[in-house]
Amino acid sequence: MITSYSVGEDIDSWCTKCKLELGHTIIAIVDNVPKKVKCNTCNAQHNFRKKPVKGSRTTSKSPARKTRSKEKTYEEYITRLSGGDPANSRKYNTKGNFEQDEIIDHLSFGIGIVLSVIQSNKIKILFKDGPRLLIQNQ
Repeated sequence: MITSYSVGEDIDSWCTKCKLELGHTIIAIVDNVPKKVKCNTCNAQHNFRKKPVKGSRTTSKSPARKTRSKEKTYEEYITRLSGGDPANSRKYNTKGNFEQDEIIDHLSFGIGIVLSVIQSNKIKILFKDGPRLLIQNQ
């Protein structure tokens, strides 16, 4: 079945602003296919989309994919910590000066290991829940 579209006609489209499939008005057509639409709810104008674009912020990763990523980060965390003794960790504070591979104890995030010194006042630390950028030498 071939569908014929015309400008001003209503059509369902994925709204990039509302993050829902809603009624839109066609404002441009190319080769008998809607190109630009205007949301009838929020008045946003955007390209016609039948469904959310894969990989955009409108779609989330599958729960299994998120779990694998967290498991990988956690495995890296355990592997890095196994080389040092968490009992000998230094308490983190913003005035401290930390070095790469140093084990620290943060009040909120727990035990972590310094992955890198980014600048003299910034360090990247790997905690159980993932890497974080913190300040030092303040």
